[in-house]
Amino acid sequence: MSYIVLARKWRPKKFQEVIGQSHVTRSLQNAILKEKIGHAYLMVGTRGVGKTSIARIFAKAIRCEKLTADGNACNECAACADFDIETSMNVIEIDGASNNSVDNIRDLVANVHYLPTTGKYKVYIIDEVHMLSTQAFNALLKTLEEPPAHVIFIFATTEGQKLLGTVLSRCQRFDFRNVSVADLVRHIKEVAHVEGISFEREDLIKQLAILGNGSVRDTLSLLDQVLTFSEHNFIKEDTFTQSLGVAGISTLEKMATAIFEGDIKNVTKIYHQLIFENISLKNISTGLLNQLFLEITETRQLGEAELIWIYESFAREMTWVFQGLVPEKSIEVLLYKITLRRSFFNGPQLEVKRRELEERATAPIESPVAIITQENETSWDGFLAFLAAKSPASASNLEQGNLTTPLRLSHDELFIELGFGFSSLVFLDYLKDPEVFQKLLQNLSDYFEMEKSKIFLELKEVASGEKFVSRADIKEKTAESDQQELIETLKNNPMLREAEKIFNAKVDKIIIETKK
Repeated sequence: MSYIVLARKWRPKKFQEVIGQSHVTRSLQNAILKEKIGHAYLMVGTRGVGKTSIARIFAKAIRCEKLTADGNACNECAACADFDIETSMNVIEIDGASNNSVDNIRDLVANVHYLPTTGKYKVYIIDEVHMLSTQAFNALLKTLEEPPAHVIFIFATTEGQKLLGTVLSRCQRFDFRNVSVADLVRHIKEVAHVEGISFEREDLIKQLAILGNGSVRDTLSLLDQVLTFSEHNFIKEDTFTQSLGVAGISTLEKMATAIFEGDIKNVTKIYHQLIFENISLKNISTGLLNQLFLEITETRQLGEAELIWIYESFAREMTWVFQGLVPEKSIEVLLYKITLRRSFFNGPQLEVKRRELEERATAPIESPVAIITQENETSWDGFLAFLAAKSPASASNLEQGNLTTPLRLSHDELFIELGFGFSSLVFLDYLKDPEVFQKLLQNLSDYFEMEKSKIFLELKEVASGEKFVSRADIKEKTAESDQQELIETLKNNPMLREAEKIFNAKVDKIIIETKK
């Protein structure tokens, strides 16, 4: 049997196996168990964080005829068996990068009306959906807005900002997080235990997780790369560094110690050795920055302020180093600077500088609330504007609901009731997540300048019989109204009227292109 790479072998098959995206999996499991399935979902995040994997797990679960108690597919029924067939006509995966023409989408639209041969739904998964052409999106919009009851669309993209607003407003959006180093370390250890992989040094696991840069797939691909250079699944430090072209942890520790001790001779020697070993300047710089950050957060061989100055100086000046004509020499000069830092000052001057650094290190970060509350009335609209500046995705989630009663201030306490319609219940479930809810309360506290304990926020489902319009719907209708008003203004433009007379013609259509 041919070798299966770790990224494929360890691809999650259940919601619980997905790493670092519990806020997404929990919402989708709740939607499945409550039978509140939307018709279009959008997964947004960087590569290798689980977008397509979750799309497949979700697609399989909503088609399953014998769901498990936790909302996963049973893997036994006819629908599950059909899912596992690559030629399934009920779960269609499309690569948006290579099938991005309007003809491709017209073919898709022409087939959506055919009922699934097994299961309740026919699911279309479109990866890298942002690669679809504008014409292709336009061909899809009508079907996306009013699809047949048996059709579910799941889109995945690394470039959510490139999608048209008309597409975003028709989807339930989930923003994926970069997986934390801690989660990646736990996952590497689990994979290593099952696969019989061992490491010479425990901290090689953390270095691998850092190099994975928040991506599970990239992390496992790097582990595969190291294993091809290793014998008997035992990963040594020198094998690790040679296979990935990075500086070793022990080498970085020695360089950091030499910098702290002002040992310029040893710093230069280590730097030249890394260059000789063909370690790239970028990897040397990144590795040293990671080591310095570790010193600040954990080891602390020096005072906090001095460590921050070293890290800040090195990180800041990297921006011009790589733009210079001789970056190799520039980095060496920069190493001289931070290593010989204490010779820049003497006696009282050094003490003054240290006090300045201590003050900078401990000074509170100024909040942007004061600026924002001056520019916007302290209101729900003002809060949404404030939140959009900090986190557009968070503001977008809140806009799927709306206030059911006006904001109420009583005895220095703020009462907020936020409702969500049936089509937006997945956002309600997400916002009720304890971690998400606490972050929302903190943002409210920052904006309204009140203690969290004095803010009473109620999130609730609006009964189907009640008249309710979400903020997102209002924004879309307002945008459509503004666009129509602009079109009418353009139609009555005197210059356009004169042009119609000159050419004896009539303008019957005006198209307004919006910037992406």
